[in-house]
Amino acid sequence: MKIYFRLILLASLCLIFTSSCKKEIDYHPEWDKSAMSGKIDGVLLECTLATAQFYVVGTKTTLQILGNKGTSGFSLMINDFMGTGTYKVADNNMAIYLLGIAGLQDAYQGYEIGTIKITSYTENKIIKGTFEFTGKNYSTLVNKNITEGQFNISLVPQKLPETNSSTNNLTAKIDGTSTGFTGEAITANTPIGNLLTIVSVNGDKRVAISIIGYKGIGSYDIAKDGTGVYMKDQTATGSFYAETGALIITSEAGGKLKGTFNFKGPNQDSNIKNSVNVTDGVFDMPLSRK
Repeated sequence: MKIYFRLILLASLCLIFTSSCKKEIDYHPEWDKSAMSGKIDGVLLECTLATAQFYVVGTKTTLQILGNKGTSGFSLMINDFMGTGTYKVADNNMAIYLLGIAGLQDAYQGYEIGTIKITSYTENKIIKGTFEFTGKNYSTLVNKNITEGQFNISLVPQKLPETNSSTNNLTAKIDGTSTGFTGEAITANTPIGNLLTIVSVNGDKRVAISIIGYKGIGSYDIAKDGTGVYMKDQTATGSFYAETGALIITSEAGGKLKGTFNFKGPNQDSNIKNSVNVTDGVFDMPLSRK
């Protein structure tokens, strides 16, 4: 359940990041050269933004392809990426259509029926392909057929601009170095409980925390009640997931969320024996409800 939730959370977080990426803090013109589209039960969704990201998980390279229009979009994951070829979603891969950003409640997941085809791939240049799958919403048990999916995504590395102190609303010490971020908080009612998600960015860096069973002011165990992640950059080995940590909500009023946090976790690539220690986290950020 933890791994399953983490994958849905990752897709939802990335959708949140990309749906707001035409803000100054999280946008690069190179992304305009990318495209992604697909039909949901025959209705075309043409994404206004599409990106691709590689992660190293253990000894394997995971590819995630994302496209969105507003808060709806697609997330494709290939868990052992080997270049061009056909990947079945049933072979431990994942294809998701996200109707919104409420996590499990808005996710139509393809685990059994579907394929992702990589037709062209050049490292740090471009990736092209097609996809189709049957997505099931495990909250409502409703299926959606995703057909005629295609993507053409630039892989040219781009350094995102860092935020400045005038926009920062979350700060934390990353291995002792104070760093500011700009972010927002979102709550959504889902079948598994009220979900709180905090997302923040600073250039290529990310801090994100999500809690299942959120009840407002109080203390939460990040590792037990949800998950937390720090991304030092957008490389395949740049992510660290919380093994221990705490989130304390001190105020929820007037469309704002305030609190503190800390967590510690290893690199998601188990071959890299390093970890990150996030301490003295403080935030005072906008809060929206879905």
